[in-house]
Amino acid sequence: MNFCQNMSSIHSKTSTPFAAPSRRLPPLNMLRAFEAAARLESVTRAAQELNVTQSAVSHQIKALEAWLGVTLVQRQGRKLALTDLGAAYLPGLSDAFDRMAQATARLERLTRRHTLCVNSTSTLASQWLIPRLSAFCAQVPAVDVQLVTTASLTEFDPAAFDVSIRCFTPEELRETQTRPAWRGVTVGAFLPDQLTPVCSPAWFAAQAPGPQTPADLAGSTLLHSRSNPQAWPDWLEDAGVGGVQGQSGLVFDHIHLAVQGAIQGLGMGLGNPHFLTEELANSLLVMPFPKIVTDKKSYHWILSPQAVQRPEAVAFCEWLATA
Repeated sequence: MNFCQNMSSIHSKTSTPFAAPSRRLPPLNMLRAFEAAARLESVTRAAQELNVTQSAVSHQIKALEAWLGVTLVQRQGRKLALTDLGAAYLPGLSDAFDRMAQATARLERLTRRHTLCVNSTSTLASQWLIPRLSAFCAQVPAVDVQLVTTASLTEFDPAAFDVSIRCFTPEELRETQTRPAWRGVTVGAFLPDQLTPVCSPAWFAAQAPGPQTPADLAGSTLLHSRSNPQAWPDWLEDAGVGGVQGQSGLVFDHIHLAVQGAIQGLGMGLGNPHFLTEELANSLLVMPFPKIVTDKKSYHWILSPQAVQRPEAVAFCEWLATA
């Protein structure tokens, strides 16, 4: 063989890529049993952590020792002691399991969907929040919102939800914040509760010529809500009207139901113009006295103590202020 042939032969041998050595690993169950028992220094506690029997842990350790051909542990009564080889083996195994746990947690954070539990009164939910909620879902697509409505205005535990929404006067809010259950909560106002009379155009026309001043509401059918029984008396007082029976008329459970009654021509209800933009734009409702509104209260978001560190809960409260 000449020189060129010899070099060609050497080149063909050395240019062949080496196959990566395969990992020589004992079965994972053996490693988990030994690592847990060695770290906790107890077969019993290892069995509790792994949710298996003590005999299963002991069997897996013995199987690992047989697989490796070495002794890893020594039994000293009820206590488990490591041999020198076992003590040398443990740190690498613990580090490997820690790394696998961290990698798994990172993957779960990338794929996990978060749930945000929001509690609200039914009027705000039906008239304002639900029509706008798709915008928040598009902004934070990895969050599933659970919307819970309740009739309780102040008697509720804010820690039971991530975010609650309630309507308060400044005095009501100060009083509520003194309660033990409200320790650690964060509160912020985001929307005024401005109520003004609303009715259907047909109902207004049928009154011939329709109420021109608040005093003309005397004798009209007023639509009330049990959830806010002071709404009409407060508005009539702000309008400077006397002689109108603020408690007469039809009564519904919630303001949004009274507004639906107004749309159906049952009488004059009270509504928040911020809630009724579509109804007003589509002439389902008219406001006879748009400049006379009650604005004693504001809607507030209430961030529970456990949700303060959750980015999706904070993002929801920030979104409420701009929705």
